[in-house]
Amino acid sequence: MFTGGRSYVSSPPAFSNDGKRILVCTGNTVSVFSTSTALQTGELEGHEAQVTSVVVVPASTPSSKVLCNCWTASLDGTLKYWDFAAPELMRTISIKFPICSMVIPSFLSNQTPESNGKLPDIYAYICTIEVKGGDGKPHYSVKQIRKCNLSKSRLVGGVTLAEGLEIGPVIVSPSGKYIGFHEKRKLRVWEIPASDCENVGYRKIRLHHTKSFTALAFHPTERIIAAGDVTGRILIWRGCGHQAFSGNESLGNGRSNKNIEDRPGVRDDDDAESCTTWHWHSTQVSALFFSSDGAYLYSGGREGVLVVWQLDTGKKNFLPRIGSPVLYYLSSPDPSLSCISCADNRIHLLRMPRMEILSSISGIQLPCSMNLFEGLGSVVVINGNAGVIAVPTENYRVQFYSLLDDREVSVVQICERNHHPADEIRVVVNLIAPSLDFSTMCTVETRLAEEGIGGLVSLKFWACDLQKKTFSLSTVIYEPHRDSGISSIAFRPTDCMVVSTSCGGDFKLWVENHKGSIKDQKHQNNGWVCHAVGSYKRKAMTASTFSGDGSVLVVAAERVITLWDPDKNMLLDVIGDSPQPISTLTFIGNSDYLISTCQGSSPQLSVWSMSKLRRIWCYKLYVDSVTCSVDSSTFAVLARLMPSDAGKGVIAMFSAENPVPLSI
Repeated sequence: MFTGGRSYVSSPPAFSNDGKRILVCTGNTVSVFSTSTALQTGELEGHEAQVTSVVVVPASTPSSKVLCNCWTASLDGTLKYWDFAAPELMRTISIKFPICSMVIPSFLSNQTPESNGKLPDIYAYICTIEVKGGDGKPHYSVKQIRKCNLSKSRLVGGVTLAEGLEIGPVIVSPSGKYIGFHEKRKLRVWEIPASDCENVGYRKIRLHHTKSFTALAFHPTERIIAAGDVTGRILIWRGCGHQAFSGNESLGNGRSNKNIEDRPGVRDDDDAESCTTWHWHSTQVSALFFSSDGAYLYSGGREGVLVVWQLDTGKKNFLPRIGSPVLYYLSSPDPSLSCISCADNRIHLLRMPRMEILSSISGIQLPCSMNLFEGLGSVVVINGNAGVIAVPTENYRVQFYSLLDDREVSVVQICERNHHPADEIRVVVNLIAPSLDFSTMCTVETRLAEEGIGGLVSLKFWACDLQKKTFSLSTVIYEPHRDSGISSIAFRPTDCMVVSTSCGGDFKLWVENHKGSIKDQKHQNNGWVCHAVGSYKRKAMTASTFSGDGSVLVVAAERVITLWDPDKNMLLDVIGDSPQPISTLTFIGNSDYLISTCQGSSPQLSVWSMSKLRRIWCYKLYVDSVTCSVDSSTFAVLARLMPSDAGKGVIAMFSAENPVPLSI
């Protein structure tokens, strides 16, 4: 068995000191990628739960940029210290509480040795999760901001900076002087003492807003704080902590001596000199980051646009059409390089200051969640020999992903669309079917009707350039089954023939026309034409497949299975009588065993022998997916005992000759 695909965007990444590598939290591990090739070069393995933070130990001198050490935090309750060049685990600190974020301010400030010549201890500020309740009371999770002495490998006792139910990730200023987080409609900021120690006191402020905050950023040199909210607004506070951080006030918010008129935009007793509001984003702001010189502020959100604000004037510049919501922005020690993490599981490496996408680190994308219309949906198609899967994703794309190499092979844009979060979904990619060698692909898309007008079904054929691993559109057929939708498509394994079935009562065989060419508005290629049409008693054709040698076409006509000669388009036989309309048909490799499934009130998994033309065994199961061995008579199903058992399925492996599962 081989697996592949992880989330690359669950947490912000981190650049190495020389900017030549980028460290990405990927599940229970940290993957190290080259920024020049976007290929993985290493992996840090050792955590037993999701890694939530990675912090690279900065170089203290130009010559020490070659050092490759980092700290990681995880939900397994540990902090780990690594040499990510080796890669080698150097040290582990057990906190015994899940850690959801971590910052190390002393790495960013200039630490001076103590009087005895020793460097001061290094402290991490972590956000932990503690489950409370019990004794008859419901359990609930509380987040706490705690302090950990990394030099002595232990939590600092009695120090809890904050506690709450909705604490956001801990953010540190580029200077290391401040840390903070957002919690609902307020920001909480602490000043980190120049000589941090275990029993030190903290000065802090709070900033308030009428909407919930979603992002926070600190200016690199001045007391300026930026925060984004759920409505898309960005608030810029200047002179933050003028009272509290200047030593004029004790702990807590200091009441300013200035009148409200002298502090434009500042609410009530917030300790700031002014507050400015910018508004371009239409929905919540998810990414905020100041440039290294503090002259610009980068922001991103669900629009899939990176916005660059000039801090003094508020003027904007844009990197548009990214194609997915922006989650994080990060600058590199190399001023010509930065990156953005996006919700489609991609990290784009940018050439600065032109904001040109140089390359992308692409993880496997989630299948399209569009499943609101009966009969419409998406499937994941697997090529077991090549270890490649085809996934219909958001924005009307199909991603080809290699599980063997654990990387994206290519992406096909099925229909053109610029990402915009407010757009109503009007087109659905229903079905995809690549040929056995992935040289050709067939897709079905449906343009949804608006108020009963304008619906359209399109059958598209795509040709693959095997060297470039890219697909180009070959043929488009509009309304291939008149006013009916397409229920299934399947490639013949031995040559260029495709079957499409319709609930309107017919199936069609399509072949590639090598004698001529079909011309559409953009393409001039060998086209696909209809070779034959078939039907059975005007019954809805619900599923289809070809035998392993391509000699038999099997089409489900509601509850019965029809067998056809695909070359002569001649009906050979009719078998079966399922309790519900058949939803899928699958041959087990090159054998004569056929699997059928049906859903509804009487679901069934059936195994048929084509040599005996009868069912040999069946189970009452709600089957969500079937996959078969290529060179044996075994197959596996993802099944549920009850339709309400969402997320509680089991994977069972069978041999076609025996109804007793080989394994579950």
